[in-house]
Amino acid sequence: MYKYITLVALILTNLFTTCLTSSADSVDLNGDEAIYEAPQTIVPPRIDGVLDDAIWQVAPSVTLGLINEGGIVDEEYFSTAWAVYDSERIYVAFKNLDPNPKKLTCVYVGRDSDTWQDDECELFIEPGNVGAGPYFQFCINAEGEIFDQESGGAGLAWNAESFECATKVYDDHWVLEESFTFADLGIKEAPVGETWGWNFNRHIMSGVDIWTGWSETGASFHTPSRFGDLTFGTERMAVQPSGKLAGTWGSVKSAQ
Repeated sequence: MYKYITLVALILTNLFTTCLTSSADSVDLNGDEAIYEAPQTIVPPRIDGVLDDAIWQVAPSVTLGLINEGGIVDEEYFSTAWAVYDSERIYVAFKNLDPNPKKLTCVYVGRDSDTWQDDECELFIEPGNVGAGPYFQFCINAEGEIFDQESGGAGLAWNAESFECATKVYDDHWVLEESFTFADLGIKEAPVGETWGWNFNRHIMSGVDIWTGWSETGASFHTPSRFGDLTFGTERMAVQPSGKLAGTWGSVKSAQ
């Protein structure tokens, strides 16, 4: 009888520990802080809404699951985001899970229309990283309509002239790839080793109307003091062979 009670107690203890661990893992998406190091890429990704570029397979990724006013969105709405750069441009990708992508909301059309009210992804970039601005905002909906502005006075009069993006909708997710130059942000050369204020965000409109992000900002995404930190890494990733993946994408090395 004693052995039986002991065995039951051990089983219950293991189950309790497992539940606690699982709960902690699901809640703690980014640890105590949102910190990301973007690698340099020698072969830039093609902006086509298809994540088969080799660099996306080896660059670090982050998960967007934190609701901006607290809590965590259901995993079926999680997003994954990446960022890499080269001497002239920044490249960003989002993979947005959605249980019914055929019902994505995309109403607004035209540059600087209210795409932030659609199913869309956003970037917030504060080069000064002082937690106050000025900062840049990009909103791109699932059909590739663009809203961009600068918070330092230019507002909607500012446009990223070099901006490129592509979106593609799949059975259980949609993808956004985008790219723009440092020059558009007023930066003369790639800021290797520098850390900028940064946030990846998403607005989910398909039946839920939820705002999520990498770094939780509270009631508004426009809270630079609560942006994450993105460092432009010194490591340069070279992929061989260059171009798109074909079965296996070859070897990855650091090229100094």
